[in-house]
Amino acid sequence: MARTRKNEPYSNSVLPAVYQNTTYFYDNAETYTKALHDKSIIRGRYGRYHNPSWESTEEILAQLDATDTCVLFPSGMSAIYSTLMTFAGSRRCFATIRYLYKNTRRIFERLDTLGLRTIVFDNAEPTDFIEALKRVSQEIDIFLVEMPSNPHLYIADIEKIRALLRPDALLIVDSTLASPHNFKPCVWGADLVIHSCTKYLNGHADLLLGSVAGVKEVIDPIRQFRDMTGAIPSPKDAFTLMQHLKTFKLRMDALNVAGQKLATFLKYHPMVSKVYYLGLDSHPHSKQAQKFFTNGYGGVVTFELNLSKQETSKLIDNLQVPYIASNFGGAETYVEHLSPFTYYNLSQEKREQLHITDSLVRLSVGFNDPIDSIINDLAINLARLNKLEVCG
Repeated sequence: MARTRKNEPYSNSVLPAVYQNTTYFYDNAETYTKALHDKSIIRGRYGRYHNPSWESTEEILAQLDATDTCVLFPSGMSAIYSTLMTFAGSRRCFATIRYLYKNTRRIFERLDTLGLRTIVFDNAEPTDFIEALKRVSQEIDIFLVEMPSNPHLYIADIEKIRALLRPDALLIVDSTLASPHNFKPCVWGADLVIHSCTKYLNGHADLLLGSVAGVKEVIDPIRQFRDMTGAIPSPKDAFTLMQHLKTFKLRMDALNVAGQKLATFLKYHPMVSKVYYLGLDSHPHSKQAQKFFTNGYGGVVTFELNLSKQETSKLIDNLQVPYIASNFGGAETYVEHLSPFTYYNLSQEKREQLHITDSLVRLSVGFNDPIDSIINDLAINLARLNKLEVCG
């Protein structure tokens, strides 16, 4: 069969095509020589290096994060690992905070096997954290902050961190739990911002993607590392994310309102001992959050109950609206009893160090579930447990 050299797309399509191909052709030696050496000529070379579906989505994400450029990965963890490994050869001292997503913590715990030094800061108390950072700030080459942290929604003053670090040190912020709608770390001095696009950015629980955005000179080596290792996203997933980003602002506005309403309900409930939500004055970092956050604080609320581990599990089992699942930012509501569900593999001592109590619960509001139905579900089942306690 003779090959078709020209296959023109419909130029009047409202939506862009999904570029599923792995191969790009050249007409002759002159065209590929020009394309390979003149970066202003936009031509694909091979599917591990170039894909218009990625690039269109990356451009939108860079705009959302108010950065120069962005690079997509097949997951948020892939984005974090690839970013750290890109600079592992030239930068020897890594730093992070104690309270962050468990698998990010695992990466830092294993860096020493590569001969890299890791410093872990406790940022629960802001003043103590900054004083500790001052003592070693000039030694740090890369500092990764999760802001807000999972699951306590702790933050750190990245403006102060940036001022204390050396000018050539990289400040990286995993801002998945904020989203670009609520917080733009690079505006405040971060060099890079990372997202698990699976969560708020996508919002429909139907794909896994991650992103790293920032200044071009820092993103370029990360992109080269991705191209070399093959940690590339699916073109179909990139296209789907691009479509879902059209409703991103609407979804986040709804989740910000719902999260605040849920947190306020829990704050005044007699069976709730503590609520972690940056929109509440009771959160230890609420004043800092007012400085950095613009539109709200998201749809994830973490709280502790005046219940035992068994009673907390019973409450979770009896709830009718949320799914018992690990995710957030989607149409559905999810709930996790963190001690047995997420941190089951840690010792009691380790959980206590991370402030993971036996009654700690993370509830992630879904934008399709009316917040009143979620609150009503909690109220009914908390009342039932309280009645059983009284009767007992």
